[in-house]
Amino acid sequence: MSDNGQSYKTIFKSTFLFGFVQVFNILARVGVNKAVAVFLGAEGLGLVNLYQSTINLITTASGLGISQSAIRDISEVNGVGDRVQFSRTINITNRFIWITALLGSLITLLLSKYLSILTFGNDNYAISFMWLSIVVFLNILCEGQLAILKGLRQLKAIAKAGVFGSIFGLITAVPIYYYLGYDGIVPSLIITVFSSVFFLWLYVKKIKIETVNITFRELVHEGTGMVKMGIALMYVTLLGLITDYIIRIYIEGVSGLQMVGLFAAGSTIVSSYFGIVITAMSTDYYPRISAINKNNLKLTDEVNKQSEVGLVLIGPLVVLFLFVMPLLIKILYTDKFLEVIDYISYAVFGTLILVCSTAMGMILLAKQKSSVFIYSVTFSKVIGVVLSIFSFKYFGLMGLGISSIIMAVIHMLLMQLIMYKLFEITFKKELLEILFVTIIFSLISFFIKDFTYVYLRYGLGTIIFISSLCYSIRKINKIMNINIVEMTRSKFKI
Repeated sequence: MSDNGQSYKTIFKSTFLFGFVQVFNILARVGVNKAVAVFLGAEGLGLVNLYQSTINLITTASGLGISQSAIRDISEVNGVGDRVQFSRTINITNRFIWITALLGSLITLLLSKYLSILTFGNDNYAISFMWLSIVVFLNILCEGQLAILKGLRQLKAIAKAGVFGSIFGLITAVPIYYYLGYDGIVPSLIITVFSSVFFLWLYVKKIKIETVNITFRELVHEGTGMVKMGIALMYVTLLGLITDYIIRIYIEGVSGLQMVGLFAAGSTIVSSYFGIVITAMSTDYYPRISAINKNNLKLTDEVNKQSEVGLVLIGPLVVLFLFVMPLLIKILYTDKFLEVIDYISYAVFGTLILVCSTAMGMILLAKQKSSVFIYSVTFSKVIGVVLSIFSFKYFGLMGLGISSIIMAVIHMLLMQLIMYKLFEITFKKELLEILFVTIIFSLISFFIKDFTYVYLRYGLGTIIFISSLCYSIRKINKIMNINIVEMTRSKFKI
């Protein structure tokens, strides 16, 4: 196999591995969301979502982005082979993670009353936020352990820990919601994140590091670079959470908690279920491009390859989901959530575009161009929140879906402009062709979903899905020099 084919195969394997893990995590989340939808309804799902949004906001602000910036530092020092420096980097990362975890927990505890008032308009949920300080603490620990494994590219360990954590979270959450109802929300959130931390810790503790003594002055001096980059990343993540929080609070104020629950269900499907490839990128693609961040030719090659692999994997899933959406919504939630189709059917097109633009944007992080990254994301997010509020005001959930497409297009054009001007890195013709064909298949499925005659809808939808799948398989065979059919047959001895 050529180096080019081998490179594609490596990308395909890592993306497919974490795509599988993400699918498994999704199935576990489906079980939990289904339990919430059945036992608590849309209002209960909205409450869970507002808790999680607040927790994520505090976790990001308190974590200082250390878990994100540490991935690059650990990956870089691990490649050098200096065990002492490697051990120092791991120890510094761990200490900062513990400090920020305690900080986040303390902030949540002290501000619990105000968090309740800000989120719900009263202090009735202050006690719940006090307990949720535990979730913030464990969340930051979880991200820190995950950063260490990502930096070392311990892909199998990350995958196994994710699967085990999801299983444990599912089997405990469902009975809790069944027996405790609304009172089970906070305990379920605590147990779920605890299981993730526990299984990650089992793999992190296997990493062999040297015993090193680090003074407080050395900790501050050597960790300054990590903290500086981390704060830039924290700002970007925090901005995303704040804009998302503003949108949800606006929806709650205008249309009530039930509408927040509907939007939360749709967002989960779009960002989590169809964000499989984007999640895989943050796990393996980012450490990979960090190692070659000074070679623009290789970066151009990597961003196009990663985007191509992402599109051929996610394309058929989008096509399938569009025409069977009503059925899947009933399976994932209940009949009461069918209204969310108005949002999802548009927003998934934005996800297809984000597969490409996100891969491009990560290069700015790999090159540590934090200021450019901050300005570009700030521009996108501010425009995004204004557009989302305007769209929801006049077009409801459908408007939010359309705004997702517009923002994805703006983000892709912005990233392409920046990367070409600064580094002459650009999307290749072959990638744009795959994106165009994938969107065409998805558009056909989009129109088929509205056919009232069920047999015609599923018949034509199946034909389009198979056509899309064949196109993806043909592309895999051609550009990656992989015979996916033969590989599958040999794997399962068919």
